[in-house]
Amino acid sequence: MSVSRNALTFNTLHFRTHPTLTAVLVWREDSLSSETDCFVSLSHSPLGMLSDTPPSEFSPRARSSNSGFTLIELLMVVAIIMILAGITFGISRGVQNAQARAAAKAELAVIAQALEGFKSTHGDYPWTQNEEGDSADLVLSKALLGWKEFERSGTTTTFKDKSASDVPSSGPKAFVDATKLSTSGTIPSAPTTKPTDLAFTDPWGNEYVYAYKQNTSSWDNFGFILYSKGADGSATAVGTNGILTTNIRGADDNIDNIYSGE
Repeated sequence: MSVSRNALTFNTLHFRTHPTLTAVLVWREDSLSSETDCFVSLSHSPLGMLSDTPPSEFSPRARSSNSGFTLIELLMVVAIIMILAGITFGISRGVQNAQARAAAKAELAVIAQALEGFKSTHGDYPWTQNEEGDSADLVLSKALLGWKEFERSGTTTTFKDKSASDVPSSGPKAFVDATKLSTSGTIPSAPTTKPTDLAFTDPWGNEYVYAYKQNTSSWDNFGFILYSKGADGSATAVGTNGILTTNIRGADDNIDNIYSGE
């Protein structure tokens, strides 16, 4: 830098000898006498100030202008985000599964209580074996809505649908409120309408499994079988004798089953 004052010219040059030390070279030129005076001044200054040279690599200005994320840093950030997302998703899914299992247990308790009410009224639980050949899930819904009954004649007992003439205008005696449970199919809008495709379903959308005397001559279980297949929606069924053996419980697709009363 040069500054002229009459015949005198002052020249300065700033340069850095240390990250925090600035040297200032000043010389004076006299155009009349051709004399030149020179002196050097050393001073401490903020990094990157009063320097005609490029900023030192230690300078904040230099670091800020050259700063950026390296590929490794970006990959580390992405990896951390993925790990945190995985942990969050796992916890959320675990909580949802626990809530679903709790809901299934509550619904199984309601259905089991309704089955006990049916037995108190009709003398036995609804048979899976029936005159109409209904599936087990339809037998369960028909029976608990009051549309199934036993017909006894001598030593012969059959399990069948109620005749429409035996149903009062207010509808048959129901043992459960279907609207309080999860269902598939259609809940009859009128009390005198028989359900045709109704099934009680668990929180995962699968029908609850019900079995009782699917073969009256070989059923050895004193009670019924009622359970949810769990989140995987698959299960190995019990045999015709109705005995829930250890091997059946331990089958791979029965591990997450939820049984009534447990």
